Amino acid sequence: MVIKTLAHKFLKIAYYIIVSLIVARTLGNPEIWMNDDLTNQLGHLLHGPGEIGADNFYDMYFYISLITVFPITTLIYYLTMKLIKKLRSK
Repeated sequence: MVIKTLAHKFLKIAYYIIVSLIVARTLGNPEIWMNDDLTNQLGHLLHGPGEIGADNFYDMYFYISLITVFPITTLIYYLTMKLIKKLRSK
């Protein structure tokens, strides 16, 4: 029984990671879909004016990508788990 529970948890974690990789690859580089002006304003807000260099700029793209990918992944994961639970109960 414990092994079955651990296997279910492992599969759910693996599924979440796979979905997040698919979402991240589907969205592509944030340089493509993110507005440069908004990224620049966020950089000035977080790092201060005059402190936003190329490294900080690409860090901002990375953080924005993370902040975007994980909520989308969580929503997809939640909806698919609800769907699976509903299909199993029938």
